[in-house]
Amino acid sequence: MPNTFLSANQANSLFWLGRYAERGYLMLHLMRRAYDEVIDVPVGEVPYSDFLAKINGFATSNLTTSYQMMKQIYDPETTTSLRSIIERMMDNAITLRAQIYSESFSYIELCRNLIREKAALQETNITALQPITDWLLAFWGSIRERVHGRTYSLLEVGRLVERIDMFVRFDYKHVRVEGTWQTLRGYIATEGVLFDHVQAERLGTLLADAAAFDAHDAAYKDNLLSALNCLVMV
Repeated sequence: MPNTFLSANQANSLFWLGRYAERGYLMLHLMRRAYDEVIDVPVGEVPYSDFLAKINGFATSNLTTSYQMMKQIYDPETTTSLRSIIERMMDNAITLRAQIYSESFSYIELCRNLIREKAALQETNITALQPITDWLLAFWGSIRERVHGRTYSLLEVGRLVERIDMFVRFDYKHVRVEGTWQTLRGYIATEGVLFDHVQAERLGTLLADAAAFDAHDAAYKDNLLSALNCLVMV
């Protein structure tokens, strides 16, 4: 059995491993959706501009989108790139191997190896990255089967926080954001010491009224994301 005591550094790594694993999964999903939608972009409009603006805030008038999308997948210096996300997943997983077990670790390693291989080839067919989606789903299945207690809670809290963050950035409907928030509230009730309860109340107020929810409003979105990203104290 792994040591059940968690240091502050381990708690932080578990939370961020959960966030990065969910971010990688959703990022790849959203990239595939952007690739599918590009065939319907009217002549004269910039393909991928909506996706790139939401993830990186690029000025759409200055985009060379084929170049930017390749950077968004493979560039290790682009902090929001899929490769950077997977590299950060691996960094955290290395420090947590005893806590997450070798099988769960191996799925992260497979993702890291594939993204490096495809980066070296500058693979342009995004379907070649489908195994990453499969391995991340397998990672979470392995975590649910083998990891328990606060170790599991920290991973799941990271996952839920990241899901809300990405849902808000990409203008998901209130019902999707609110549903994830209700699940996260369960962890706030049972693992209260991990959370800033002032920020939790702020988030609850912002999300309580479906009619007032407006992910297209920049000020509202910034306010919500600010509360969300100050919520967890690890």
